[in-house]
Amino acid sequence: MGVACCREERAAEKLAEREDMDIKGAHDEPPVFVVQLPTRAKQMKTPATAKASPKSSPKSSTPKRRTPDAPTPEQKRKEKADKESTALQKKGDEAFELRNWDNAAKYYTEAIEANAENAIAYAGRAGVRVRSGDFAAALPDLDQALRIEPQNLYALRDRAEARAKLGDLDGALEDYNTKLTLAPGDGRALCGRGETRLQKGDREGAISDLSLAVRLTYPGAQDKLTAAKKG
Repeated sequence: MGVACCREERAAEKLAEREDMDIKGAHDEPPVFVVQLPTRAKQMKTPATAKASPKSSPKSSTPKRRTPDAPTPEQKRKEKADKESTALQKKGDEAFELRNWDNAAKYYTEAIEANAENAIAYAGRAGVRVRSGDFAAALPDLDQALRIEPQNLYALRDRAEARAKLGDLDGALEDYNTKLTLAPGDGRALCGRGETRLQKGDREGAISDLSLAVRLTYPGAQDKLTAAKKG
């Protein structure tokens, strides 16, 4: 009885020791951690292997220069004629300044023959005729000059004078008004409009224009103003 009891206790102790060793062994093993790896990203194309998209390719900032078309023979002929006309017109201007009316008219005529669209040459030749007292002959040139260049100041003033001398007072006033709107300090035009207004019975308007011409020290304006005041 005593022997059996001892065996059972011994067996129980060994079983307990074994269980204790199993528990200790379990605690001695290193812990295992589970790490979740990220999903593999898509492989990016390297600059060396990536193909450039047509839309992303940079556009050139410098525009292509267009090669100018070569001038045609007609254009060359016109350019030559324009230069010749301008040179002749300038000779006419020089003669005009010297009051050499014959030479001025000659050069202006040659300039018009070289280029029928030279407004300055028409105005110059008409100016010669106005200053020579040939108002009727001046009008066609003045009309032509203003057709080509509607705001030609010399042509406007000279046509106003020619119209006034030929009795077209309304036409003269129209040209004077346009001229003085564009160039209000023209003493000759102020005197001309003043005299035209006086002829139409506008004495007050005439005195106003002539007084301004006097302040501008235009030659002869004082005598015209004195005559208008005496009326």
